Amino acid sequence: MTDLYKLACNYLKIKALQIDSRSADLLLLEELARRGADKAYLSEYESETVVNDIDIVKDAGFYFARHQSEYIHMNHFLPRQKRSDESPIGEATRFLDKFYIARKLQMLCAIINVQNIMAVNYDFFMRDELLEQLRNGAFNEIPLIASYYRVLMTLTEPENEVHFEELDHLLISSGNNFMHTDLRDMYQYQMNYCIKKINQGQAHYVNKLFRIYQSVLERKVIFNNGYLSQWDFKNIVVIGIRSGNHDWVLNFIESYRNSLQSNEQENAYVYNLAYYYFSIGDYRKALSQLRQVEFTDLYYQLDMRAILLKCYYEMDDEETFFYHIAAFRIFLNRNKMVSDYQRTIYRNMIKFTTALKKAAWQPDKLETLLQEINTVKQIADINWLRKKTEEKMKK
Repeated sequence: MTDLYKLACNYLKIKALQIDSRSADLLLLEELARRGADKAYLSEYESETVVNDIDIVKDAGFYFARHQSEYIHMNHFLPRQKRSDESPIGEATRFLDKFYIARKLQMLCAIINVQNIMAVNYDFFMRDELLEQLRNGAFNEIPLIASYYRVLMTLTEPENEVHFEELDHLLISSGNNFMHTDLRDMYQYQMNYCIKKINQGQAHYVNKLFRIYQSVLERKVIFNNGYLSQWDFKNIVVIGIRSGNHDWVLNFIESYRNSLQSNEQENAYVYNLAYYYFSIGDYRKALSQLRQVEFTDLYYQLDMRAILLKCYYEMDDEETFFYHIAAFRIFLNRNKMVSDYQRTIYRNMIKFTTALKKAAWQPDKLETLLQEINTVKQIADINWLRKKTEEKMKK
């Protein structure tokens, strides 16, 4: 069994090398150099240097592979060189610097992103010295390094919107030369930045976030193993509607329905189509959609009940409205899968929407209600509730 296990491991190594052409090419280069097969070695080395072509996908691993290639060449070449020949040590060093800085920036972005959420500390060697060099324009000609530097600046200096704009320009102009994983991470940092700005009340970032979603769709960056996540699907619909692109959203829902995994497709399609109909004021169609499927996911169940509540409110169907309110309360109380946070925000939505319904024609109570809504804040669909309260105050 031990021998069989070793054979299986060797098989997996060979399969991995067949996938990882960079490592396989470097192993071949090193073996040819070790064997003194100069003609074959030079042929492989020269073809290896061609990967510096501008259209090649360049991630941190690309620069490390080029460093290793030059390092092998340096050790193979130096013992044979003439005094007039130029040493490859400079190239080996430059590629090592590019790899080290690109990877270090990538890790620093991840660390700061974690620190923005959790109280953890990491000792990051020579961080200030590195940033000082990058501020002065070092390696600015390397799109990967320049992009991760701008990502880092959006995390550490979020008030300076120039960093976001520069990152946006780099992703548009150089994104096709990045690995899928790098491009996906950078776009995710961009989207998180937009969401924070939107939460701070900067509404113009809704349009920016919508454009980013269009980019990640076009470039297939948002897909995982060929599928679109149901939550990304939902986020795109919400942002598309908030940015006023209703026709685009309807086309997206129909066009990308089959991009969802089969077990998620029905829930996501029906819910988002219902949300679309609600957003354009066609409440009857929204209700019709929601009756077509038994939602299996808790988040869909909560969102569905919230849409139903808003539909009955907008349709001024008091009897059904108060019946649904009672059923919604029972669901929140009895379902043990609902988190404390979810229970709080949906209970508050029920509480304030009910109060709004009862105080519709009493301006003094409406003003007090709006102040209370703005004080509590932990309310599902708070923006819709504010809007409805303000509309009643103007009548």
